[in-house]
Amino acid sequence: MSQGNHPRQLHNINNSAGTIVIVLALCTSFFTATCTVTTQGPRIVEPAVLLPDSVYIPLLANIQLIQVWNSSSDTMALDSLKQILFETFGVEEQQFLDSHRYYQSDFEGQRARLDSVKILIETEKRYIQEYKYNSR
Repeated sequence: MSQGNHPRQLHNINNSAGTIVIVLALCTSFFTATCTVTTQGPRIVEPAVLLPDSVYIPLLANIQLIQVWNSSSDTMALDSLKQILFETFGVEEQQFLDSHRYYQSDFEGQRARLDSVKILIETEKRYIQEYKYNSR
């Protein structure tokens, strides 16, 4: 087909509605192609000693509790409490940090781990509240 056989309005440069539709279509396709959000970030190399979830999750929960407690009290330094915690779990601080960094590069997996930490903390909170209630 030659250009003469097409409807005249498509070839008219002054057709603002057609130009707007074309520009919007191009912008939409550009943003769709370049701005997609993925839940998988760049994975870092797995550390030589990766803490299993059975150690990582309770350790992370305890570190969170220590940080909250330390912000409300100045009786003991946070670093000394962390060292005691690492010794209790039989983990070196660098092993925890390497594992934490690795786990954070997996967004969905880390979200599930953090949900487990939250459940663990809430469970401990309920035990404490029940103990206080029963010891009255």
